[in-house]
Amino acid sequence: MGEVSRLVVYLFMIGMLISGTLNTIFTKGMDILGFKHPYFQCMSMFFGEFLCLSYYFAIVTVRKRNKQADHESLIPENQPPRTGLHAKVGDMIFAIPAFFDLCASTLNMIGLVLSAASVYQMLRGFVIVVVAVYSVIFLKRTLYRHQITGVILTIAGITLVGMASVLYKASTAENPFVGVLVLLASQFFAGGVWVIEEKFLSDIVIDPMKVVGIEGLSGLAYFALILPILNLIPCTNDSFCSHGYVENSINAFKELGNAELLFLMLGSLFALSMLNWTGVSTTKYGSALARSTIDTSRTLLVWVVDIIVGWETFIPLQLAGFLLLTTGTILYNEIYVPPIFGFKEAMAKHQEDAERRKNPQKVETASEETDYIGFKPQNGVRSSKLEEVDTDV
Repeated sequence: MGEVSRLVVYLFMIGMLISGTLNTIFTKGMDILGFKHPYFQCMSMFFGEFLCLSYYFAIVTVRKRNKQADHESLIPENQPPRTGLHAKVGDMIFAIPAFFDLCASTLNMIGLVLSAASVYQMLRGFVIVVVAVYSVIFLKRTLYRHQITGVILTIAGITLVGMASVLYKASTAENPFVGVLVLLASQFFAGGVWVIEEKFLSDIVIDPMKVVGIEGLSGLAYFALILPILNLIPCTNDSFCSHGYVENSINAFKELGNAELLFLMLGSLFALSMLNWTGVSTTKYGSALARSTIDTSRTLLVWVVDIIVGWETFIPLQLAGFLLLTTGTILYNEIYVPPIFGFKEAMAKHQEDAERRKNPQKVETASEETDYIGFKPQNGVRSSKLEEVDTDV
C-alpha cells in the first residue's frame, strides 16, 4: 500500500473512533454487571494488542505469497545498524515500554471500576502534561508558548472534571475520589510509554503494528508471572479485589460463562484490536495529529453514550472541564493554533525543530506543508511512511 487516498484515511479515523468508544463502553459494562477483575481485564487488553502481531505476520505471509514484498519491505529498506541495547535484545527492546504500559493499564482498569466511564476517558488527557514534563527532563525538548498554554488549560480542565466527579457522583462510580487519584497516577506511567517509544522509534526502524504486537506479547509474559501471585494474596476491599483475593482468575473464567459477560469480553477484545490497527494506520497514513483529534472525539462520544444509556447525568461543571481539556489538547498537539499571542510563530519554530531532529539535512518549507491528517494540499494523497506510534488502552 504505497499511497492511500484521503477517503481511506477517513475510514481508518472513523474505525478508530467507533472501536475506541466500544472498547471503553464494553469494559465499563462488564464492571456494571459485577465483573470485578481489573488485572484479568488488563491481561485481556494485552492479548488484544498481541493480535496485532498476528495481523503483521499475516500481511508478511500474504505479501510473500504474492511476491509483492518480503518481510523487510514492510519498513524502509535502508535500516541503520543496531546499537546499544537494541543490538543485544533486538526488537524485544519494546518490552520496556510494555512494562510501563502494564502499570498504566492496570491502574486505568482499577480507575475505571471506581469512576464513571466519561471521567475515565477525560482524565486520560492528563498524559499531555506528563509527556510535556518528561520530554523536557529526559528528551531535552523545549516547550513553546502555545504548548505551555495547552498544558495549563489541560490542568485546569482536569481539575474541573475531577471536582465534578467527586461532587456529583455517578451511579456507576464506586469511589470517584480514589478513582481520580488512581487515574491521574496511571498517566505518569502512560507518559513513560510515550516518551520511551519516541526515544526508541527515533533510533529504530520498525513497522508500528509490529511494535504494538511485541508490546502485547511482552505484557502477556509479564502477566504470566504476576497473575499467579495476585491469585494468592488475600484481600477484603471489594473495590480493588475479587472474591477474597487481589485477583481470582478461576472465578473470572466461571463468570464468563454468563453469555452477556462473554459477549462484552469478546467485543472488548475485538474492539481493542481494531483500535490499535486503525490507530496505527491513522498515524502511518495520516498523521499523529489526526489520531489525537479522534481520541478527543472519542471522549465526547463515550460521554454522550453514557448519558443516553443512563449511566451518567449531564453536569455543566464537567462540560466546562471537558471544553478546557479539549482546548488544551488541540493547542498542545497543534491541531489548531490561533494567530494570537505569538502562537503561530512559536508553532513554526517547534515544527522546524522537530523536522530538524528527524532530518538534519532538510527542513520542510512552507510549500511542502501538509494538513492535519498528513496530506499535501496539491495532490490529496498520502505516501505511507513510518511515524511515531502510541498504544491505546
